[in-house]
Amino acid sequence: MIQRVGVVGAGTMGAGIAQLCAQFGFSVKVHDPAAAVLGALPGRLKKALAAAVLKGKLTTQQAERACHAISPVPRLEDLTGADLILEAAPEDLALKIGLFERLGAACPDAILATNTSSLSVSKIMSRVALPERCLGIHFFNPPVSMKLVEIIRAEKTSPDVFRAIWDFSLTGLRRTPVDVKDVPGFIVNRVMRPYYVTAQRLAGARTAFSAIDAACRDLGRVPMGPFELMDLIGLDTNLSITKVLFEGLGRPERFTPPALQQTLVDRGLLGRKAGRGFYLYKDGRSAGENPDALALLPAGASRAPGASWPVLRDALIAEAELVVAEGTAGAGDVNTAVKLAMNFPKGPLEWRDAIKLP
Repeated sequence: MIQRVGVVGAGTMGAGIAQLCAQFGFSVKVHDPAAAVLGALPGRLKKALAAAVLKGKLTTQQAERACHAISPVPRLEDLTGADLILEAAPEDLALKIGLFERLGAACPDAILATNTSSLSVSKIMSRVALPERCLGIHFFNPPVSMKLVEIIRAEKTSPDVFRAIWDFSLTGLRRTPVDVKDVPGFIVNRVMRPYYVTAQRLAGARTAFSAIDAACRDLGRVPMGPFELMDLIGLDTNLSITKVLFEGLGRPERFTPPALQQTLVDRGLLGRKAGRGFYLYKDGRSAGENPDALALLPAGASRAPGASWPVLRDALIAEAELVVAEGTAGAGDVNTAVKLAMNFPKGPLEWRDAIKLP
């Protein structure tokens, strides 16, 4: 039974995972190799928990208990004794492999889990003693608000370990877990990739960013169009995931990293966090399309703006069908994952079934 949790990484995701676990009564130790980041953790958590109290999501007593349940520790070896260790380090394969090699030796009885969003869990765990205790637990940001958890079976993950983490996620943290095999991008990042890549191929002088985004919101009833989402995620982060999937899936043409996005990243136009991406931002709000990004679009466009949503929807459906056909995840989990992660009104296979209805 999982009672004590270790978290490696005190950045945005690691701190969020620690807060989530503490709010549900787990004892949490957090390690980060950067002393300044680790030292700032208590203050950040107090601020986050106080905000949750003001919003009525926690009582003062619950926030206080959660705060006291989290302990920063200076050494990786201080996580010894944890039942589960969750890693939330940067998306660097070599870094993660070395980290888990150390964790495997220092914590021989713990379940070891990576929060990677797109890297191979089996490769990350390749040097761990007793690899059957290893798997992926992919939380979405922010963990305290997002209900979805992708649980990824590595090559040697024990069924007992998988069940323990499923129960931990569902009962212990009250999240919604989905069962995924260890393939690039898992469910959400894989199925959503055409939303970003195909949208950039559709963009042109008459079908610029705002027209495509508006078509998706109006016709698809989705909260955000692809260009708004890329700006929110960060163009560099989004592009990095596209590249990982492109290479990991054998360089399929449909996932070719767009030159438009690469150019914007090279110029530091990274979206909201930079104040400029596909759109301009002022005081955190969109201030219209970015002229520098528009200048990179091809001069002609043969497609009416409203036609972009059916094309993007069908691309999502096609990728979802591939995920199910390959045995990566079941249809129900694919629909659940996309709806919860993206706040879409339907999953891609539900859209497909609705289209087929007479």
